[in-house]
Amino acid sequence: MTSVRGAAEPAGGRDHFDRRLRVARWTVIGMLLFVSLQIPVYAVTLVLTIMDASGGVALWLGAAGVVLSVVLSVLLSWMLVDRVHHGRRERPGPYWSAFALTVLIILFIGVFGWTMLIAAVWWSVAAITGKRRWTAAGTLVLLVLPWAVAAFVPDPPWFEVLLVFTMSVVWGLVVLFGNVSCMWLWDLAKDALAGREAQTRLAVSEERLRFARDMHDLLGHSLSGIAVKSELAARLAERDPARAAEEMRQVQGSAREALREVRMAVSGYRRIDLAEELGNVRGVLVAAGARCEVSGRAGDVPAELRTLAAWVVREAGTNVVRHSAAKRCDIALRRGERTVTVEVYNDGVAAGPEPSRGNGVTGLAERVAAAGGSLSASRSGADGFLLRAVLPVASGGDRERIAPGAPGPAAAPDGPAAEREETREGA
Repeated sequence: MTSVRGAAEPAGGRDHFDRRLRVARWTVIGMLLFVSLQIPVYAVTLVLTIMDASGGVALWLGAAGVVLSVVLSVLLSWMLVDRVHHGRRERPGPYWSAFALTVLIILFIGVFGWTMLIAAVWWSVAAITGKRRWTAAGTLVLLVLPWAVAAFVPDPPWFEVLLVFTMSVVWGLVVLFGNVSCMWLWDLAKDALAGREAQTRLAVSEERLRFARDMHDLLGHSLSGIAVKSELAARLAERDPARAAEEMRQVQGSAREALREVRMAVSGYRRIDLAEELGNVRGVLVAAGARCEVSGRAGDVPAELRTLAAWVVREAGTNVVRHSAAKRCDIALRRGERTVTVEVYNDGVAAGPEPSRGNGVTGLAERVAAAGGSLSASRSGADGFLLRAVLPVASGGDRERIAPGAPGPAAAPDGPAAEREETREGA
């Protein structure tokens, strides 16, 4: 039941969504680390600015502040990466270690604009990685600390402290807004993927239930009748052999009819429409970032070959999404005098050895061969890959029947040949 397996994955394939999710994850991590990795730059710039006229003690304090800023930057970066990968977790050790480093940097270097920017960066990271009560306690300390340090300075420049304090608060809010926006978009992307997967799993479950109900409706009555008539024939076997034989003939007829109904149900379940499949594959490829062009019309393909051609398009499109980085995909349907050719070309094959055939292409080749056609799948050019199926057109025009690749509800013949055919298919 290929349609169930196809429905079990999001459009574009699970590999495609995993790839896009990985790209989104590292994009978010890069945006978050852009500010936290600048902390050593803040510290070095400040130390170089204020150390020109300072003595040895101030120089050593500045050097210690720079070292602490490097450690703080690494620790905050680790906290952000952990938040993206694992969500908000209770990790008091890294949280309070980063807070202690921030306080020590302010104490070692002093209350300057650059040190307050470092404190603002810590606050913006702490707000999205730690508990709210932790952030509230750390925020209170950082709000009081500049004024407490300035109070120990003779004739403190209160206006400058206020200006630096205001600038750091504004910068902290700006960075926090950026961090929260990145995390919100990341959480939204994860939730969207989880919802998509849940939706597809639900669709699979509903399809299985529908098929189970159809089988129950088809076989329930027939099997009940077969069981009753078989029991009756067993009781009549000795006293009325002729009637027992008649009952068994009716059992045989019921079994044959049930088998025919099952064949019809499964054939309808497996049929796919070529025009619809072309639209689905094009939509999936466009969503995956590839330009898709279709030449030829589904109506030009004889009705007897449309289902098999649709299988070719589906398998080829699935392989393009899962196993290539294609930017362009061309699908061509060409009707010849005695053949129909289906070609799917993409330009996303990586350099290396010839790709091996998977189970999907192998099964597709068997379907095409059963219809009397041929299938090839190989490299085309430097980075291209071409899958081509050549399908023979049956003589007598476009008769409405299903290709051998997907057997349909054709009328079953009567007589011994029909019994052998039904027994073989039932097995």
